[in-house]
This record gives sequence, C-alpha cells and structure tokens, in this order.
Amino acid sequence: MKSIFSRPIAALTVAVVALLSLSSVSAAELNGFLVGFGENAHPRDLSPQTRVLLSGGQYSSMITKDGKFFFTNVPEGTYLLEVQSPQYTYPTVKVTLAGKETKANLVSLGFDWSNNDNPLQLPLTLVPRAPTTFFIPREGFKLSSLFANPMMLMMGASVLMLFVMPKLMANMDSEAMEEMQGMQDDMKMPSFEMPDISATLAKFSTGGASSSSSPQVTSGKKRQ
Repeated sequence: MKSIFSRPIAALTVAVVALLSLSSVSAAELNGFLVGFGENAHPRDLSPQTRVLLSGGQYSSMITKDGKFFFTNVPEGTYLLEVQSPQYTYPTVKVTLAGKETKANLVSLGFDWSNNDNPLQLPLTLVPRAPTTFFIPREGFKLSSLFANPMMLMMGASVLMLFVMPKLMANMDSEAMEEMQGMQDDMKMPSFEMPDISATLAKFSTGGASSSSSPQVTSGKKRQ
C-alpha cells in the first residue's frame, strides 16, 4: 500500500520542483526598429522575409509592416543579434538582457566579445550599412588580360616567327642552310606502307602458299 501512494507523491514533488525552478528564471523583453536604406526609405519597403535572430536563431522574430520586431520571454543573458535581410546588410549587435538594465553594443570584427564600446540606445534602431549584393560585377576589357592568357602568348610567338624566320633564312650561309635541311629531313615522320589486303585475304582463304620442299642431297667423300 505504501508503494502505491508513494509513486504519485514523488511525481507531484518533481513537478512542483520543476515549476519552482522555471518561475525562478527571470525573463526579459527586447524590441527594436529596422530602417530602410537611403534618405527616402520607408520601413514598408523592407522585404517580408526579413528576420531578426538572437544567437544564430535560438530566438527569432519577424518584422511588422512598420519595421518593428519583438522578443518576449527571453531568459536573461548575453546574445548576438543579427538581421537576415535579402535586401540590406545590417550591423551586428551584442545585447545583454538583465531586466530593466538591458544594454546593446555594436560588434565589429577584430574586437573581443567582452568589449562594450559603441553603445546603442534602446529601443534599438538599426540602419543598414549597404544594399546586399549577391553577384560579382563583370570586369571590363583589359589589355593586360591578353598577356596573361597562355593561348594568346603562343599565337603571338607564332606570328612573330612568321616575320622573323624569313629574315633569318636570308642571312644564313649555305652550310647552315644544308644543316638545317638535314635536321628537317631527320625529323620527318617515317612513311608506313599499307599492306595489300586482297593478297592477305587470298592467302588466308587458300591456306597459304604451298612451297615444295625438295630433299637435300649432300655429297660427301667416302673415307678411304
């Protein structure tokens, strides 16, 4: 009987402890505002796919038509706030939630995480740094790119040899000319004669040419 009643009591105790632990964790709120790019930009021009993330997506918030975002019931701590926008690139912010003492600081490359320089006012108002570019612009024509192409260098060397070789041949003496012609003859590819296919097929069909072999008679002197 004791074991039957002890199990529900233990489960109820665990549930109460869990509720007390959850209630002891204090939560905070964070809100802000996104601005478009340019002087005449309006928050309604922002893409509806724009999202604001905390710590790489641990908490996320979509923006309203007025460019506002809200985070509620976020545990106290330090988070990295990022904006995912297909249109603009927004700065990264370090947010420290501590009840009413919430702080925000800009995060720059090369600075330590504990650096609290560049504080921002609350509620946050984030202005984009520049429009987002997904494509690399095509470079224009450059004359120097021709000299970096190996095919163009080979073609240039060939054209140069067409103009230089006749002048070199005209100034060469007869001995050098003969030596060069001999080198060209040695470099020629050997010519291969094609076999007579009809004769080969005829020999194959007849079983080859029959050659009559006559016995060899060796004449030798008798020994006396």
